[in-house]
Amino acid sequence: MNEPAINVRGRDKEDGSAPRSRLRQILPREFASLIALAALAVMLTVIMLELQTSATAYIIGESHWSKAQQYASHVLHGYAASGDPQQLKLARDALRVPLSDHQARLALERDPPDLAAARQGFLRGLNAPQDVDRMIRMYRYFNNAPFFRDSVAQWRIGDAHVIALQGIADEMEAAHAAGQVTAVQTHAWQRRILELDATLRPIEAAFSQSLVDGARMLKTILTVASILLFLAIAGVLILILRWSLRRIHASEGMFRSAFHQAAVGMLKMKLDGRILEANEAIGEILNCPPEELQGKLLGELLDADALARIALAEDRGIDWTLCETPIEQCFRRVDGESRWLRWTASMIDSDTDDEDRVFAVLEDVSESRRLGEEMRYQASHDAMTGLVNRREIDHRLQQSIDDGRSFGDAHAFLFLDLDQFKLINDTCGHVAGDQLLRQIAGVLMLHMRSNDWMGRLGGDEFAIFLDHTGLDEALHIAERLRRALSASTFAWDGKRFNVTCSIGIARISGEQVDASDVLRSADRACYQAKEDGRNCIRVYRESDQLMSRRRDDLAWVAEIREAIVEGRIVLHAQRIEALHGPATLSYEILVRLVDAQGVVYPPDRFLPAAERFGEAVSIDRLVIAMALRQLDDHPAHLQALDLCHLNISAQSIANPDFCSHVANLLDISRVPPAKLCFELTETAAIGNMTRAREFIDEMRRRGCKIALDDFGSGMASFAYLKTLPVDVLKIDGVFIRDLANNAVDPVLVRSMCEVARSLGKITVAEWVEDRALIDRLHELGVDQAQGYGIHEPCALDELIAATTTHKAAENF
Repeated sequence: MNEPAINVRGRDKEDGSAPRSRLRQILPREFASLIALAALAVMLTVIMLELQTSATAYIIGESHWSKAQQYASHVLHGYAASGDPQQLKLARDALRVPLSDHQARLALERDPPDLAAARQGFLRGLNAPQDVDRMIRMYRYFNNAPFFRDSVAQWRIGDAHVIALQGIADEMEAAHAAGQVTAVQTHAWQRRILELDATLRPIEAAFSQSLVDGARMLKTILTVASILLFLAIAGVLILILRWSLRRIHASEGMFRSAFHQAAVGMLKMKLDGRILEANEAIGEILNCPPEELQGKLLGELLDADALARIALAEDRGIDWTLCETPIEQCFRRVDGESRWLRWTASMIDSDTDDEDRVFAVLEDVSESRRLGEEMRYQASHDAMTGLVNRREIDHRLQQSIDDGRSFGDAHAFLFLDLDQFKLINDTCGHVAGDQLLRQIAGVLMLHMRSNDWMGRLGGDEFAIFLDHTGLDEALHIAERLRRALSASTFAWDGKRFNVTCSIGIARISGEQVDASDVLRSADRACYQAKEDGRNCIRVYRESDQLMSRRRDDLAWVAEIREAIVEGRIVLHAQRIEALHGPATLSYEILVRLVDAQGVVYPPDRFLPAAERFGEAVSIDRLVIAMALRQLDDHPAHLQALDLCHLNISAQSIANPDFCSHVANLLDISRVPPAKLCFELTETAAIGNMTRAREFIDEMRRRGCKIALDDFGSGMASFAYLKTLPVDVLKIDGVFIRDLANNAVDPVLVRSMCEVARSLGKITVAEWVEDRALIDRLHELGVDQAQGYGIHEPCALDELIAATTTHKAAENF
């Protein structure tokens, strides 16, 4: 009777308690799995949000980085010309921001990482203290992650350019401290600064864009992971829903904290551009409380042109795909002022409805744009007169030539050069000269047409462009300008000066190759106006022989300047042979110019143009410096050397700074002054006797020798021997060349040698083309001989190598 009951209970126990027991066993295991999955979901969410917050911190850091770099570039551009130490200090203070970030990155790349140094670097880089630890963690653990790896690569490239910018600052500081800054150096520095600044801008944009792309990738990863996790835990979602919601709310709180405390503006909008939420930063930028921005349409804040660029056709809203990359647009503040903002928009899923939202990050770049525009203005305008400068003149002329080539337009160009400007500058000083240039610019501008423009080429030279003007009308306008200047006077310190000018006119059309053709043509015409007595106007015509000669000279001047900069001035040497006593090593340094194709030109091809246009001083300085350096570098050759002759031009003798420059070169050189002989032509010495005597006295005081070149070519050669304390007389080749063919030259040469010997001077016969003359020169009393019959000039390096080898063989 009781057995069935037992069975029932037994079955009851088996069928009831066993499933509940399995449920109790399974539920903790599944619950633990679900908790693990939920933890994984929360961890992924927190990591993604942390990475997004870290990426935002790097974007904000890049803003400080780029602003500091651009400000430093702006200040250094001005410092290149002014040399103001305060500007240099401002630039270095600004550069400290990107350089500190650079030091932080290097500290993190050490093995092991120097976290303290990295933290200090980021803080000095103006990063928010609460973001520094995030930035360090992101760099340590995700520096090779997609997108952030690209940002780091752009960072490294940007650091290299910033270091280059710092190098330019050091170079300019050293040059300004030495007082050796030239206009060419200043322009070169400014060009390099502008090029670095232009190169860094896309790098900065690429850095931010890579982080934005990374944020989008994180969003995609988070979405996919969320779907997978949702499918895995859908059956028991109720068990972890409240816990997940708490984590989401916590994360949302973190994001909202970052949203409202961010240093850059942020907007949350609907797809139609209506603002749902704005943070405090954008409120400050637009001068409007964030609460008042809510409900406004983005189109109400954008400039009309800016809105038109991103609007969809037929008023269908905004094309947000155009805003996914950083763009700069003009926004209108509530007070009417315009501000330029760089902003990027991202699509986000709504948490309240099915409609997507737009999240935008906005940064105020108004100051950066202002600085950029100011730098562009400074790069294209003359600081003294406010007129466009040479660089902008070239650009506009080239544009006019291109237009003429495309549309057949013809214009006229005036090259205006003030007459006797140097007189006012030297009489009243450079301040007066600067004021005169400003006055001239003002007078000319009053008499110009509205569609013409004017620029300053440099010094007292001005450029005037006459739009769509033929040569006849250009002559009429030029005459009006000439009369206007002639009628004006310049008053300074109780003195009054009449102002006149010489004007050259050239036609502009598509026939010219480039702007330099127009400038050369107008300059030649202006030069002809000066040659014809000044205060007149000349028109360039290709058939004019005088202008053609000046064109060739100007081409040589340009070639000389490029050759000096590019190191294409080379030294040759011609030996001088002693006719009495033991053989000695003496030679004269000769200069050669090598063009870009490698063709070597002798001095008679380019020195006349150099002397005519004031480049002889630069060549003399370069030749002396190069010769001293080569002698310094070859002590064995220097020991064997008896005398090295160096030519000095008339322009160098007349230059008041040349003597001190040569003295400075001698002071820093190891070459004994007694082994140097400076050659002055008779005409150069006579043409500036005072300067010549000062130079001769200073060089002889140091132990150098002085040679009077081309002796006998002047009518008063012997008379000047009493006033010029020279050591060597180089007899002009006209007396040597035909020595064997007439009876007069031997008598003159003998008399020169006798006078020189009685005064204790050495004689050198030039132009000795035939060794058969050696005996005859010896009979006449000549001490030394020089010419192609003695030695054909060769490269100085070859002569040094040959004499050094010969000396070594003798010692052996």
